[in-house]
Amino acid sequence: MSSEAPRWSGRDDGLYTGRFPLAVEGYPMRRVEELLPGVTTVTPHARYYSLHAYVATAVSTHKDLNPVDTLRRCEVVFGAISIQHARRFPDQHRGMSQAHGHDIISASMRDGELNVSALAASGSYAQASRGFLGPYLASERLLGLITSGGELMAPGPKSDERGLKLAFEGLLDLAKMDSIPCSILEGYSSLCLCGQHALERSWLRSIMFPSQLLEDVATHSRRTQTALMLCRLIEMYEPDNLSLELSRKLIADSRTYGDDQLRHLEILPAWRGVVLRRWYTWAWRDLWRWLVNEQMTGAVPIAQLQRALSEHLPDQKLSSFRKELPEGVEAGRLVDAEYAPAIDSLKTGPKNLAWLMIGAGRVGQLSDHVAPYFESTERERRNYELTPSWLRDFLNQRNDHSVRDVAFELTGVLLARSQRVAMSKSSFTNGRWRVPTRLTVRDGYAFRESNEGGGPVSLRWDQLTQVMSGLGMVRRVAGDTRGAAERWTLTRNGRDQ
Repeated sequence: MSSEAPRWSGRDDGLYTGRFPLAVEGYPMRRVEELLPGVTTVTPHARYYSLHAYVATAVSTHKDLNPVDTLRRCEVVFGAISIQHARRFPDQHRGMSQAHGHDIISASMRDGELNVSALAASGSYAQASRGFLGPYLASERLLGLITSGGELMAPGPKSDERGLKLAFEGLLDLAKMDSIPCSILEGYSSLCLCGQHALERSWLRSIMFPSQLLEDVATHSRRTQTALMLCRLIEMYEPDNLSLELSRKLIADSRTYGDDQLRHLEILPAWRGVVLRRWYTWAWRDLWRWLVNEQMTGAVPIAQLQRALSEHLPDQKLSSFRKELPEGVEAGRLVDAEYAPAIDSLKTGPKNLAWLMIGAGRVGQLSDHVAPYFESTERERRNYELTPSWLRDFLNQRNDHSVRDVAFELTGVLLARSQRVAMSKSSFTNGRWRVPTRLTVRDGYAFRESNEGGGPVSLRWDQLTQVMSGLGMVRRVAGDTRGAAERWTLTRNGRDQ
């Protein structure tokens, strides 16, 4: 059957690509935001925080400067210097994301000249009018680095005008030039985003992770404790894949429960709850991706799609299927049962279902400090369907049924929910009803408009680690000749934090 739209669907039927089709991500994402304020999924570079603070002080001091043009020019030059430095010294940039606007700025440098005015023009290196300030703005306000209103920026209460002027010496003069030979930029490694030669490093560390928690105690305490937690875990395990490896260590490794430094961090149980909910949410997202992307070709009868998961499951009662799964809590201790060999050997659909059942099995077994970050029936009362408690009750009521019949019914629940979620996000725009969905259900058929995404929601640990790398607290080192992978390690600054 053709993968194009069916005959009853017009070429412009008001559908467009949507995100979060099952709406299961909200709770863990909000909890991550509470535990790690000031760092987001799109703020990986410490030096952009101080760069924007510097620009704010510059435009505040030099009233003749156009704030937006100055910001864009400074970001272009800063990005170009970082791109050149990364080419010459890749080890100093190991584990760090590329400069914002990398592809466009890098392409413009191929002839040995940086055309600052052209790149800084509207819609060039960045589509947003204020360049890459937007992703960092809320965090920089929270940290007290800048204040902002409309297109104007002003130094925040924590800004250090003198220190920032020294740290970014020469940047404003370069930014005022319309064109710069790239060879000149090589002499400004002190302005690179890697922070290896950044003069404001210790100052920014004190702003992001204050050792003396005075005002804004709760906010700074959560961010500082999370940084301390990651520093200690990196010191203990030197991970390659940070979020994946350290999540499992935090849940199941007894060393993380007995370590003198970790056990005094009040934030640790909260992160354990978030990690467990992340695994649970991950399973819903991957189950839906598997159903839509791998079990659908063209228009598929709904009943056929509902059978897709059932056909991969054994012919047995749900109760016996659940008893064969490893426990997520054993004798009061958390277990990373999702990664047990028996689960890992399952095919994708059944594996996702097993993860969900293991997650739901933890309901009522978690400590008072972990449980609220795993789920909250009060905070999720308006989005209760598909929560761990909802699934536990759903399964308990069907223990005597065939696991295949339960999977058939559960798939129907997901299909119906995806349509409700899409309609709840729909809007009337430019004379058309617009619906954000990748899958439509009509006349007893389901049709895939485009592939679904999946994977876990972000813990923001990777972004925080990159920020800490820019602040000299951790670094990523190369693997050895024996085949060892790259890994994160703790620096002296990280140990002293």
